[in-house]
Amino acid sequence: MTTTELQPTETGDPYPNKCYLPFILYPPGMHRIDSGREWLEQHIDMQQDGVDFVLYIGIPFCRTRCKSCPYFASLLSENDSRGREERYVDALIIDMKRWAAYPKFAQGLIRNIYIGGGTGSILKTANLKRIVDTVFEVFTVAEDAEFTLEGNARDYDDEKIDYVVQSKINRISLGVQSFQPEVLGIIGSPHAADDSARVIRAFQARGFTNIQLDLMFNMPGHTLDVWHRDLETLNELNVPHFTIYLYRIHKDTIQDKLIVKGKIPRPDAPESPMVKAMYREAVDIAESMGYRMYMVDHFCRPGHENLYNHYNWKVYIDTLAIGPGSYSYFDGYRLGTEADPEKYMERVENGDLLISSITDQMSPRVQRERYVIFALLYYEIEYEFYRSKFGTSFLDDFAPELARLERKGLIELTDDRMTLTKLGLIWHTNVILEFFNEKFWHDEESLRQPNWSLNGVMVEVGAHERAYWLGEDDMLSYPPITGGPAEAEAADHG
Repeated sequence: MTTTELQPTETGDPYPNKCYLPFILYPPGMHRIDSGREWLEQHIDMQQDGVDFVLYIGIPFCRTRCKSCPYFASLLSENDSRGREERYVDALIIDMKRWAAYPKFAQGLIRNIYIGGGTGSILKTANLKRIVDTVFEVFTVAEDAEFTLEGNARDYDDEKIDYVVQSKINRISLGVQSFQPEVLGIIGSPHAADDSARVIRAFQARGFTNIQLDLMFNMPGHTLDVWHRDLETLNELNVPHFTIYLYRIHKDTIQDKLIVKGKIPRPDAPESPMVKAMYREAVDIAESMGYRMYMVDHFCRPGHENLYNHYNWKVYIDTLAIGPGSYSYFDGYRLGTEADPEKYMERVENGDLLISSITDQMSPRVQRERYVIFALLYYEIEYEFYRSKFGTSFLDDFAPELARLERKGLIELTDDRMTLTKLGLIWHTNVILEFFNEKFWHDEESLRQPNWSLNGVMVEVGAHERAYWLGEDDMLSYPPITGGPAEAEAADHG
């Protein structure tokens, strides 16, 4: 299987192949540049007034590489004899200050902050404090901003837990994967089975309860019984938010090679009865425990939605992403910083920014597509909110796509919104691909460009012909967009 885990569908289904994607990045195709301030200031008005944005801070280090991890990761040893962590944090702080010197971001308001990676929590407590302090020193942060630290339970000792609890960080995200030691051993997780529960309870004992967990299902050797035990532990820990991810075997990873050699079993196909049962069990048990699946594979109790996703995808504002392996979005461009910490540090130390890949500036049409693709992660498009962003009618802008989807029974159009039907939820990713611009199909050239942070997964999807995913009938023609501003108000990161 490829990273998209292709699955031919049965006769009578709305599409010929079902698409599975762990993340949505649009448009996927980017081309390589090796530039910085010069490109930025020639193509974007960095002196313009600031607007609301979210800030992503990338920490590119991991202690170990999980066996099927598709992300870039620079391994950082515990002793760090070369002082790479200190050097990286120095460069990151300089970089933040350079971006904050532009009025576009100096005058803007940060609505959300996310420290990810790699492993955000891997940093020494003193270095984590330096980064947090710098954010509030050089940017203006909304009083109600959510500030998430993503990472791994093994990184948290009492000192770091105490710091996080008293700091401006108000949410943590832990990559738990499973609470079962036999499963963690198979996938090569860096933490022990009891680390996650220990850290969660330590935070809760200090009054810090805004905790989110990532769980995986259909790992090698995974069974329904093991999955039930994970969900029961989740319930016992009483965290307010969790996500589930289908375990994927990515080409040329350690796990892929072990499977080819017959060392471990290949996970079941995504459409197999057991995997479908795992998904149903997660949804049913979550609902019985008071969670709601408010967006694709994201579950929360009331008032604990992921606000980083909310601002990125639903409210759809700019994102400034700082650090290697990350993607920004503003003024109609996706901008990528390559996954090379050494090059990043050298460029910053030499007085420049690092911009490694870009999209073409997006047309008004593509910007509208991008919004719809992201907003559909929440299962609906509200007509008035769409008009407030673009000044045009969603029903008019996408009339051919909507007619096709409605005829297939995948959407329902009401007076104020488009919503996915039960069948549309099952075929959610294919529905999203209906809004993929025709010029991005059969894009084999982008496969030869460097991609990181799962951007390559979207590129693989676009390398196919449109009919491969969506069928031959009703090939769409796109009417011209008329009226309304050509706003560029969204972002993504790796």
